[in-house]
Amino acid sequence: MLIKWIGHACFLLTFKNGKRVLIDPYAPDLGYEPVCEQADVVLVSHEHDDHNFTEHLTGDFQLIDAPGEYVIDGMKITGITLPHDEAQGAKRGQVVSFLIQAEGLTFLHMSDVGCMPQDAYFELLPKIDILMIPVGGVYTVDAQGAFAIMERIHPNITIPMHYMTSSLRKFALKGVHELIELAGGGYDVSRLGNAEFEITADNLKKRSRIMVMEHSN
Repeated sequence: MLIKWIGHACFLLTFKNGKRVLIDPYAPDLGYEPVCEQADVVLVSHEHDDHNFTEHLTGDFQLIDAPGEYVIDGMKITGITLPHDEAQGAKRGQVVSFLIQAEGLTFLHMSDVGCMPQDAYFELLPKIDILMIPVGGVYTVDAQGAFAIMERIHPNITIPMHYMTSSLRKFALKGVHELIELAGGGYDVSRLGNAEFEITADNLKKRSRIMVMEHSN
């Protein structure tokens, strides 16, 4: 399986059978290059334009933008709601986090989670191999909030997202360095220097790690 970070909270997962799952495409005014990928399934976590801009996508894709369970070509996708703010959604409503199970791996994309989820949320989760979590604060949890969630979930790989980069111009988010400092010696840190990597259930490492990717757009 190939994981590609396009930018912000947008990822493209390409599976062995050729199916392509795109998560949270952003509008062009964010600062990154437009998302013009071909997709078979598009996951939209909520109706903010840095997460729901599908106009430039190609392919006869299936759109999933609501909680529930979906089975597509042997892949199971589960949408579970989370609050978008520290007031349990009273300020900015809810988002849909997406649990994706395929090829012996389990992914969790937490979208714009705004606070520590309640215990009932964690009770719904299986073992998470790869966690995609925002760390930039402002509209989501910051590094401290993300780290607390990581410590609760114990994923094998954590991919930070939704933070300040040299391309982002619409929001004044914080960078990824605070999460790296908080992780200390408890996590290995890999700086890939590129936008994609391949992963299988067989090549997961025993020690948990944070993978800092370069965005492709």
